[in-house]
Amino acid sequence: MIIATGTLNIDENAKLAQQASDDAKSAANSAADEAGKVKTSLDGKITVSSQEPFDDGKSHDEGDIWYVQDSNHITSEMYTYDGSDWVKTKMSQTALSVGQLSALSADLGTIEAGYLNSVEIDSSIIKAGSISGSSLSLTNGNTNYWLDQNGFHDSYYGNDIFNGYVKKDVWINESGISISDGNYKADIQPEQIKMSGGGGTGTIWPTNINWPAITISDNIQIDSKHIIHSNDYGALYFEGGSDGGEDGIDIHAGGVYSHGTNLLSEINKIEKKLKM
Repeated sequence: MIIATGTLNIDENAKLAQQASDDAKSAANSAADEAGKVKTSLDGKITVSSQEPFDDGKSHDEGDIWYVQDSNHITSEMYTYDGSDWVKTKMSQTALSVGQLSALSADLGTIEAGYLNSVEIDSSIIKAGSISGSSLSLTNGNTNYWLDQNGFHDSYYGNDIFNGYVKKDVWINESGISISDGNYKADIQPEQIKMSGGGGTGTIWPTNINWPAITISDNIQIDSKHIIHSNDYGALYFEGGSDGGEDGIDIHAGGVYSHGTNLLSEINKIEKKLKM
């Protein structure tokens, strides 16, 4: 009777099975060894505590790291063992170089920087030896201040003797000081003061006043027609000392006219008649 036509090598197959089993065990042991090495490498290599480095009873090698963390796992300091002592580790700007810090929220305390480039800075107080830029703007209630290439500008609201509570603008630059409220304007320059508004303009020079009309104390007016008059039609007094019209002063003139009559000439005629 024929049972089989091939050759069955039981020993060889057993050897292959045994080899596979051995390989599996070896791989498992190797993985366990590697895990053990990692655990061993972390044991003493990286230490975390709530205090600065102290004698923790472990042997440390050069390059070991010690992190100081609080109960919230926030790291405040990092130390590196140099073979004999723990040295505080600092990070360079290269190590901290990132694309954006938009998600960063922290109290940075005092920052020392050689150059700070920012689009906007929100601060209650800015202290500096010098500030350079194209413009500087400040706001305080209804008052706005800004400084640019055109000079210093102050925009605010205030009372005007003619228009009440209005917005005013003040400019200060190399040309002088300019004050305006939309209806009236005054330009103060070293050599002159110009004012305009209410339909008139005028200039005050160091040696004279060039004005169509000048009103003194809302009553006495001097205009360009060689006229001095009182707006309330009251009497005009030329006096010294008091203002009651009692301390009269002498007026010297080539001629004094009243309604076309030369008063000095008439007085002279009267005096001649009295002498006769």
